[in-house]
Amino acid sequence: MLTAGYEFYKGTYHGDKIGEAEWPALSRDAAACLEELTLGRTEAPLSEELGQRCRMAMCAVAEELRDQREHAGGIIASESVGSWSRTYTQTGSPAQKQWAAARRWLVNTGLMYRGGETLCGRIP
Repeated sequence: MLTAGYEFYKGTYHGDKIGEAEWPALSRDAAACLEELTLGRTEAPLSEELGQRCRMAMCAVAEELRDQREHAGGIIASESVGSWSRTYTQTGSPAQKQWAAARRWLVNTGLMYRGGETLCGRIP
């Protein structure tokens, strides 16, 4: 399974949303999510550049997972005080947001390709 340490998250990705205590569980879940999104392609031996992009995608997905846990009801769109009221907004499903976070880093790598054959042959 794809891994990235907390040092990578802080130093290379420059993340600041996830604490060190939260990282092991969130990174594990993000790696599993990437494995699903890439149809297991992150399990294969990867070049250094591709491995780096996958670890960056993993950090982005981990941050998205944390945001989803923190805002489980959705993002607050408005609140009132008199006769208290709260309205939430949802701008996409959790799966769509995870896909978008990973896509930012993996869009041109072929790892997220879902088709079968291409004119050039099968993409690994």
